[in-house]
Amino acid sequence: MHSTASDGTDNPADLPRLCKAAGLSAFALTDHDTVAGVAACAAAAKKQKIDFVPGIELSVNPDVDNSGHREGTLHLLGLFVDPTHPWLGEITQTLAKARAQRNPEIIAKLNDQGVRIAYDEVVDLAGPGATVGRPHIAQVLVKKGYVKSVHEAFAKYVGPGGAAYARRDLISAKQAIDGVHAAGGLALLAHPVQLHLPEETRRGEALGHLVGRLKAQGLDGIETRHSDHAPADVARYEALADRLNLLTTGGSDYHGSRKSIALGAAAVPRAVYERLRDQAQRC
Repeated sequence: MHSTASDGTDNPADLPRLCKAAGLSAFALTDHDTVAGVAACAAAAKKQKIDFVPGIELSVNPDVDNSGHREGTLHLLGLFVDPTHPWLGEITQTLAKARAQRNPEIIAKLNDQGVRIAYDEVVDLAGPGATVGRPHIAQVLVKKGYVKSVHEAFAKYVGPGGAAYARRDLISAKQAIDGVHAAGGLALLAHPVQLHLPEETRRGEALGHLVGRLKAQGLDGIETRHSDHAPADVARYEALADRLNLLTTGGSDYHGSRKSIALGAAAVPRAVYERLRDQAQRC
């Protein structure tokens, strides 16, 4: 789940209480490209007596094998990471600088098309200390009536192929996986449905090929259960993980009121958490 440290609307310290009230026994905080909320969340989780997984969701170059441009997004989850590890500090600063360069470029493109929003509006909406990104820009577009939903904002303006899209330099999958391992964590492919790969191509299974390449670079597992995954998706991803001998994980991808996803929406068996925990302890 996500907090106000990135693009969620709940304070990190409030999440453990909300999770406990929702009947969860364990949860992970995986803010986008930052671990700023982990310490406060961990302390609150200890008070609530709920198992907590310190994590991060890293934005990664989707062109894993240098075969050309991909339309989808590639995010890697780092679970059970040490938030104080130097690599995480370095990489989050690098990604923050890239966002800081890209965000004004998006605003300028919007203004050129007659969409009148200011970057200060986006920063104010995100709140103090937040990692400002496209979801915040999208929410301002909704607030000012240019679109009806965040989804429409991404499709029309700020997502890949959108009229105001601007790409930033991303770290490679290998960099992300090696860094997560250096920080003591497990590296897992997040919500593979958002890669927008075809289930199969004439050259073979596109997702299987991509995940195989990631495994060769050290990938530990796949997020099989997710609020965007239909039952058929879950079954396909579970089969792929089994075939490639990869761990599985899952979650709601809760963002608070910013998205309509309920906390705990994706049912994940307790055993999934325990397998991940045990593997992380062995690393």
